[in-house]
Amino acid sequence: MKVISFVLAMSLTASAFAGVKEDVTALGKLAFGSDVTSVKGKNAEAIFKNFLEDGEELVNKEYADMDYGDEVDEGFTSLKSAIAMGGFAEGMYEEKLEQTEEQDRASLLRELNALKRGWSPLINKLHKQGVKFGYTGHGPGYCGVSFVELIIIDEKEQKVYEVYLSESGEC
Repeated sequence: MKVISFVLAMSLTASAFAGVKEDVTALGKLAFGSDVTSVKGKNAEAIFKNFLEDGEELVNKEYADMDYGDEVDEGFTSLKSAIAMGGFAEGMYEEKLEQTEEQDRASLLRELNALKRGWSPLINKLHKQGVKFGYTGHGPGYCGVSFVELIIIDEKEQKVYEVYLSESGEC
């Protein structure tokens, strides 16, 4: 446990000097991965719409109104909701823990604890860097069901980051 705490402390300390890309990569390591796409646009809304390429209306939602699976809307969300969205990844870890034999649980528990401690500070740091938060229902899924993912839009660099709050599995 001390090793994970030390690693988390070091990554957050290193993150204090990092940029958006490094902080999103750290979020992805806490959750289930991340991806980045360069997208042109004059502001966050245009960048997000160009990223989606589907012409759908952006629907602003808060965490309490989001559904973990098969989310059909996409849009912006608040800082508070971006922090709460770590709960989706926590739920996936807890589900994995239920399906894991006792002797194999220690590693998953360390990952879950690192997520619980590290998510909020990284989201707050990203917010201070001026990013916009959003969501889509196009994250990893299985059996035809997609799960919600966190979207981070960096207007300055014209990049859209996807942070996966789940992982794909077999049916």
